[in-house]
Amino acid sequence: MLWLDLGNTRLKYWLTDDIGQIVAHDAKQHLQSPAELLMGLTDRFERYAPDFIGISSVLGAAINTRVAETLSRLDIPFEFVHVDANHALLSSRYDANQLGVDRWLQMLGAVDKKKRQCVIGCGTAVTIDLIDHAEHLGGYIFPNIYLQREALFSGTKQISISNGTFDSIDQGIHTQDAVHRGILLSIVGAVNEIHRRHPNFELIMTGGDASIIAQHISRPVHLRDNLLLGGLARYFEHRRQPVDE
Repeated sequence: MLWLDLGNTRLKYWLTDDIGQIVAHDAKQHLQSPAELLMGLTDRFERYAPDFIGISSVLGAAINTRVAETLSRLDIPFEFVHVDANHALLSSRYDANQLGVDRWLQMLGAVDKKKRQCVIGCGTAVTIDLIDHAEHLGGYIFPNIYLQREALFSGTKQISISNGTFDSIDQGIHTQDAVHRGILLSIVGAVNEIHRRHPNFELIMTGGDASIIAQHISRPVHLRDNLLLGGLARYFEHRRQPVDE
């Protein structure tokens, strides 16, 4: 099976064998041209000769149509994931029409019906979702640390420093540090407050900025790579199976 994740900035894929082991993987910047990038990957995918291609995309109908046209040339069955609020592994109180497929698949990749979980995605947006024994209760969405920085710089006249690092939540003694530490503290503080309100929920963090944020959280955090791709595989493997008793 070939699993494709078309995110806001990157295309990622897994190739898995008959028992679900990853036998090939890659991640590439698509620069808002994923269909063109896929054209360059079709020879590789054809050599893999998967039985099926499962796709997660947040890029909208127009781009998805072009992606579908590109993949159709491979003569391999493929399907885009759509949020299923009544999936066998994860139900949701959230409006399914408003729930992003990437966010939902991250939860699907982590969900354990025996646990209470807080799944934190650290991508272009920071998403925080609460799951109570495989029922999604809802959550929160923040701009990520870089989007917050861009918004601050574009909305102020006196703050013009756009470089620096997100490496501390201690108070800054000059503007560059104060900006970066304040932004990081806003997300760290939100995660700590959510955990204070829901102390019995396991904290799970994934995404490109997860390691930056996790080191400042005052509670244990489980870092999980590639939850979305894992959720994508679980979606197709379990969507027709009943929940185990």
